[in-house]
Formats: sequence, structure tokens, C-alpha cells
Amino acid sequence: MAMIERALFVTGVQRSGTTLLEKLLGAQKSISMLSQPFPLLFTDVKRDFLGGDDAYPLGHLFLESRYEPEQFAAFLGNWRTTAEELEPIFARMEHYSGQCTRFSADERRKAFSQIASTDDFAAVVSTLDRALAHKDANWFGSKETICEEYVPPLLDRGFHCTIILRDPRDFVTSLNHGRGNQYGGARKPTLFNIRTWRKSVAIALAMKGHPRFHHCRYEDLVTDTAPELERLAAAFGLEAMTVPSEVRDASGNPWRGNSSHADYEGISPASVGIYREILHATVAEFVEAACLPELQFLGYPTSQTRTGAIRVLQAFTEPYSGIRGGMEQDTITPENIDFEIRRLERVPASIDDESRRWFLFPQTHTQLREGFRP
Repeated sequence: MAMIERALFVTGVQRSGTTLLEKLLGAQKSISMLSQPFPLLFTDVKRDFLGGDDAYPLGHLFLESRYEPEQFAAFLGNWRTTAEELEPIFARMEHYSGQCTRFSADERRKAFSQIASTDDFAAVVSTLDRALAHKDANWFGSKETICEEYVPPLLDRGFHCTIILRDPRDFVTSLNHGRGNQYGGARKPTLFNIRTWRKSVAIALAMKGHPRFHHCRYEDLVTDTAPELERLAAAFGLEAMTVPSEVRDASGNPWRGNSSHADYEGISPASVGIYREILHATVAEFVEAACLPELQFLGYPTSQTRTGAIRVLQAFTEPYSGIRGGMEQDTITPENIDFEIRRLERVPASIDDESRRWFLFPQTHTQLREGFRP
């Protein structure tokens, strides 16, 4: 099967800066980007792969034992669809708040007609990105959140993929405070959010060095925008990218950002470190404890030792109410805290067959182990 050319995919956890990165890419003359155009397609395909009725099939993958990444990649390679199968998915998205770019029935029909019977999942996404683009371009792509497990298979098919990372303390602050529920929906367990963030980091580290992959930190994107775009362009072989004087949405209107805390004009570093002002200290300490190896590796400020982090994990209780249902397996329980402690204790251990279970990829464990300061 021929490699897919000039295709882009941006992902990361919610509230991590995926929309800003997508807008900056889409502002380039040679690039067309769609913002969350097919969220239920990614969700439904993963659910079909799992063969069940998982409410949240795009999970955090921590301690995942049902499948190996290679099996998911093979499933996507063998996956086929038709216009008749796609239409109900897109019809459901007409009333789904997670879809940010919407299409008329006529636009959908024209796009579906361009899908070949031999197209696998990656080819279908690429075809839809091009057929539904809002402008002529040389590169076509889209952005979806919490779809990091799709990155390795998409890379294998020729996509250029980016994961954007953000300090998890700011990420949790943005999800659970201010206008967070407007963008992230009903609150999720703090531990679920943390584990989802670690998935993002794990896949970013595992794909590090791939010629079509690049990850960046939100903090670098908003404080050092031009150099960060230059690094991305160099990594992907894109034309030189410029920082737009005014960030606009797909309709051409000025984009005021989607911060949970305030309206910002274009690119602003104002939300960097905002957890210090808003997040309760016990929550910030718990996030640091559960994410200590990743925070250290990525260069975020930390103050805990491994021993101190274990004490923080043991003492934590969930402070948020109104947690959505169906996520009981990621609530604060003695068993889950024990898993978190065992994971932290395994960081300095040798790489072995268990590394994938605890860190998703052996190469992720290797990098976290090398950067860990216990």
C-alpha cells in the first residue's frame, strides 16, 4: 500500500494547546487544518477494535492487558468502510459538542464518494481531510484530542504527527476550574486525567526520533512561538512557517482563544503556571507525585523526591465532586494508589517485559529511567 503524502495529524490531551497549534498550522498558506472534524470516527473505530461497548475507548492505556499496540495497528490497516457506514457517524456528530468543524450533508456525500474500497483507516482520514478542506493547500490535516494511540499507526502510513504536551498541573486546572467543563465536559476523576496525560507523554517519547514525528511543549509554543514553529517545520520538511499577526478561525474571524480562565487575543503565555494561583496545593502535589518521572524528563519544575511522592500519593483523597459515571476504575482507591506507588518504584528498575504494562513502551521506560532523579 502506497505511503500517504503531505498529511498532518495533531493530538494531545484536552486543554493542552492542541487548538492553538492547529490554528498556527492552518494559518500557513500551504497548510489546511480541520479542528476536531471526526471525533466520533476515532472513538467508534477504537470501540469496534476492542469489541465491546466501552464508554471511553480512548483510554489512558495504563496497565492495558487486552491488546498490544501492534494488534491495533493491524486492525487499522485491515479496516475498511463505506459511505453508508460513515453517514450515521457523521449524522450523530451534528449534535455532538466535541466536533468543532461541521459539514453539510452535501459536503459529506461528496467527500465520501472519494473514498476507495481499498482505503484503510489512515487513507480514509487523509481523504476526508483533503475533501473537506476549507482552502487550497499543499498539506492537509486535522486535530483531534486524546487520540495519541493512533499516532504510531498513522506514522507507519506516511502521516506527519505532532503531540503537544502541557504541564499536567495547568492541564488539570484548566479542566476542573473556570470554563473547563465547557470544553472538557463533566469532570473526570483526577487519576484518570493524570493517566491520560501520561499516555500522551509515553507515546511522544516512544516516537521520539521518528522522521515524521515531533512533539512540543505548550509553554514553548506560547513563549517562544517563532522558534518552535521553525523546529516543527524543519522536522516535517515544511516550508518556513511564520507567526501570524492575528490568529483566525476557519471562518476567517479573529480567534480569541479557548482558555478556561480568560479571553486572550491570539497567542498569550498568561496561562502558563496558572495552577499556582488556582489549583489547591494538595491536588498540585498529587499531580506532581503521580507524574514525577515525566515532569523531570520534560524539564518542568518539581520539588519532590520519590519517597516524598509516595507519601503524597498515600495521603490523597479526591477533592472534586460531580465526577462523571463510568470511570470508577480510575477513582482514588487503595488498589489504585498501590498501582501508582508500584509504578513510581519501577522507574529505576531494569527494562523488562513488564515495562510496556507500566510505561506503555519499553523505550519510554528507558528515557524516564535515564532522566529520573529519585
